[in-house]
Amino acid sequence: MKASYQRGSSLCEEFSDFVLYDDDFDSILVNVHEDYFGTIFRELGKLGYVLVFRTKLESTNSLTCTFIRG
Repeated sequence: MKASYQRGSSLCEEFSDFVLYDDDFDSILVNVHEDYFGTIFRELGKLGYVLVFRTKLESTNSLTCTFIRG
């Protein structure tokens, strides 16, 4: 497992119980409360990840996001 992949996945696990990883494409799918989105976006950006998809779930005030390492 790549070091950035491990750090990115560990970061997401700190803020969410719903994290999926794709080692083949080095991507992370995470569902996180909107209050934590800024932190995850900023920290994954430092690791070289780019946000490619985001949708908001109004009923839970959460965001489902897909990040791919660029």
